[in-house]
Amino acid sequence: MSSSLSDSITILKSQLDAAEKEIQALQSGKKASSSRARKSLMSVKTGSHDLRKQITGFAKALPTKSRVKKTEAEPEPEPEPVEEPPKPKPKRRPRKKVESTE
Repeated sequence: MSSSLSDSITILKSQLDAAEKEIQALQSGKKASSSRARKSLMSVKTGSHDLRKQITGFAKALPTKSRVKKTEAEPEPEPEPVEEPPKPKPKRRPRKKVESTE
């Protein structure tokens, strides 16, 4: 992990080339090259994982831009709330008288 990012990419490219050669050998009929191809692909996976860690560490090490603090401007006066006239109450219907049947 002590190598630079460009070195890691070069190593990944060479590992991928090796995997491609083994896959071509497998397609031409060499059975033994299947395990070597899988091994090469596993090294590509491990190398790419390490490269991701390096990229994260590199990005975190970069300085951050300082933000300009906002100067407090005079706050704009809030508009006074306009009072709305009260809503008229809905009219009620008169109740029907119920006659008792005694």
